[in-house]
Amino acid sequence: MPRRSIRQARATLATQDDGRKQAVLAELEAIAASEITDVLTWQADGSVQLKPSASLSAGARKSIKKVKITPTREGSQIEVEMHDKISASRILAKHHGLLEPQQDNMRPSMIGINITGPKTTTYEVVDDDGDEEDGATPAGEK
Repeated sequence: MPRRSIRQARATLATQDDGRKQAVLAELEAIAASEITDVLTWQADGSVQLKPSASLSAGARKSIKKVKITPTREGSQIEVEMHDKISASRILAKHHGLLEPQQDNMRPSMIGINITGPKTTTYEVVDDDGDEEDGATPAGEK
């Protein structure tokens, strides 16, 4: 299967073609389950060797993004770049519904809350001591 970008993989998983979905899922699962020791070995002295390509599993081959071998005076310098496991795992988790919020039917539902303040009452102060200073009229007189 040809290599796909993350965007292409997401687009394929959104289609209705089950054959293509299964192929992309298999590739993403291989990437998510890959380990560097599937591709190379290293000894106690620190030397690293690539495993022969004929001995690599299909999943290990799918997980390799790039292999670069540069000859140096001391020997060959080997660089192995693997595909991003986190991105593949995230796409798989989303595809299988593991990143969706869990429905909790036991939680109480809230329809709405209406809050009103206290009722205020206005009182009129009546001067009933008979003073007419304020222009108030004593009770009973007009």
